[in-house]
Amino acid sequence: MINEAASPPRRDNLYSYETVETLQDIVSAVERISATGIEQVALVTIRLFYENEEKSSRRRLTPANHSTRYLLGSLRTLVRKTDSVLLLNYTMYFLLPGANMQGGEIVQSRLWEALLWRVHNLTESDASRPRGMAIGHSAYPIPHAKIYDFIEAASKPSLHLDSQPEKTMNEPGAQDRQQAEDETEEELPALARKLGIPYLRLLPRKLPRGVQHLVNRKLAQELRCYPLGRERNMLTVAMLNPEDRSALERLKQETGLFIFPVLTHPQALQVALEQLI
Repeated sequence: MINEAASPPRRDNLYSYETVETLQDIVSAVERISATGIEQVALVTIRLFYENEEKSSRRRLTPANHSTRYLLGSLRTLVRKTDSVLLLNYTMYFLLPGANMQGGEIVQSRLWEALLWRVHNLTESDASRPRGMAIGHSAYPIPHAKIYDFIEAASKPSLHLDSQPEKTMNEPGAQDRQQAEDETEEELPALARKLGIPYLRLLPRKLPRGVQHLVNRKLAQELRCYPLGRERNMLTVAMLNPEDRSALERLKQETGLFIFPVLTHPQALQVALEQLI
């Protein structure tokens, strides 16, 4: 059942979204689109994860719910007005009438890059920062002939950003290393605030398609940087030293784009660079 009362105020009804209560509501939305004679539908899903997930009630929104709606409000305008956008707890569903798998993948890349940008630039006054997020896509009835299979396939992450795995404290020197990392974790956000840039403790394990060709592996490892997303003529890059002017100038020359540096954790950057293809 669609819960209109729980939906936030909307400036433009054409760019609205609906809050729903069950997966069956998503199925019904797909069936309504198919009933209009549209033969193909793509779906992009975004799932946000928070430290303390608690569902909202009709009277009260939790910080996680507020954050999810805040981010969805900024993403809604990146798809067509005729697309159906639904929100179920912390999962966003973007139904794209007339789109196939390729179209779904294109929209997935656009939404992921925008989501990374917006999460990176979140402030405490805006909303709570998710501890992780995932995005996936699929299409109906090709290649998925059943609606439930179609929705389930889109729920499997194509791209995801998760918290760093927990480290065992039983290894020799593990406690000392953990203490040093904790101290670094306290210093880096303060440094980022001083520089006036975002701080990222986590980096996505896979590059968005839109930036894969901009910075190759050799250059990324040489400059110790990791491209995160592109918005118009601006490339966001995670670095250990955002004040390294020679690296920033080199990136600008190689990509032809303005560079927006963000500060990241040394371990996060190392892991990301090792996985870079």
